[in-house]
Amino acid sequence: MDWKTDSAPSRRTFFKNIAVGAAAGVTLASVFPAGAAAIGAIPDSASWDREKDCDNDLLLRQQAQLEEIDDLTRAAFVAVDQLDLDAWMSFFSDDVVGQDGILGNLSDVIGSPQPLPACGAHPKTQYREFFQLMFTRVGTPGRFFKFIHATGSAQYGAAVDVHVMPNTFFNNGVDIISYLTIRGGKVIRRNDYYDTAELSPQDIGFIHKDGIPRFSCLAGPAPGDVANASPDYLSFVRAFHHALAAGDVTKVVQFFDDDALLIHPLLFRGSGAYGPYNRGIQIRGLKAIARFFGRVLSVLPDGRNSFVTHAAGGAAGGGYEWLGGGIYAQQGIARTGINGVTAIELHKRKIARLSVKFDTLQMTIEQREAIRGALARECLTV
Repeated sequence: MDWKTDSAPSRRTFFKNIAVGAAAGVTLASVFPAGAAAIGAIPDSASWDREKDCDNDLLLRQQAQLEEIDDLTRAAFVAVDQLDLDAWMSFFSDDVVGQDGILGNLSDVIGSPQPLPACGAHPKTQYREFFQLMFTRVGTPGRFFKFIHATGSAQYGAAVDVHVMPNTFFNNGVDIISYLTIRGGKVIRRNDYYDTAELSPQDIGFIHKDGIPRFSCLAGPAPGDVANASPDYLSFVRAFHHALAAGDVTKVVQFFDDDALLIHPLLFRGSGAYGPYNRGIQIRGLKAIARFFGRVLSVLPDGRNSFVTHAAGGAAGGGYEWLGGGIYAQQGIARTGINGVTAIELHKRKIARLSVKFDTLQMTIEQREAIRGALARECLTV
């Protein structure tokens, strides 16, 4: 069944009808199209269960937020894929800051003679110039950006998985997480994160000349800007990351749903670039996730001794930016720690999908191989 046709309700309409119907005591027969079999009556107030029904209300809000941010971000990245500069720029505020968490200073890319403010392109006129150059280079619509997944809130911000096609920004294609901070319906900051291990040797040579990450400024939020998030999401991020930073495997695992999906670049073990659309770096299920963290939490850049630098999202999830500490404190493009982003999608109060993105080539060979070797012994790497 096509849930977007006029003959059948969309998921959002369906859930909203149930919510409205509950107050009136209607049955599911009146929610489904004519002729559908009634499944049962919606419980009346006499049988109301606070915990269960409030969870149902949370699911409604989460589903609505996920659909809203999917609509918004999918439209945005379709615009950039079609090289529609006006449409793409319409999603950004006039004072937007465009950043790159791996390159750091975008002035190297657009040829600016001076370092750009806030370690990125700013304001919109400069960001527009950046994409005008990119669009000219790509030339043909439909072969630039491919939307994968979005989680977050159209009110606060989101983390969007996108595949950048080959021979556009880089020679190889690359999966990115585009971290968006949203206020007043417009993106006020966008920071892209990716793993250069997915790129070609020529691309890697540009970013890591002589095998060393370029010394550059650390792309991140303005001083004092720590969050653009709903209180419940910010509280969740703080609690989850506290367990990560403490290296507490037992507490970390308790945050995940039984069928959760984990995407992490250190799950790849092989030679050369790994496949697009997160292929080869995913595991599913609580048992596998518990084995992952049980083996390597203490030595992950996004684990023990890491710091949250910014959070954006709502009831359905979002993202947070982080900075590695401990053994990674002197690494990264600014030599102040490896920086990355984590995207979280929530189902009720558990993580249904967690996607991490950072540049693994900012780690030493020994660090990468130690982690991947440990995961291989758990039969978790491809």
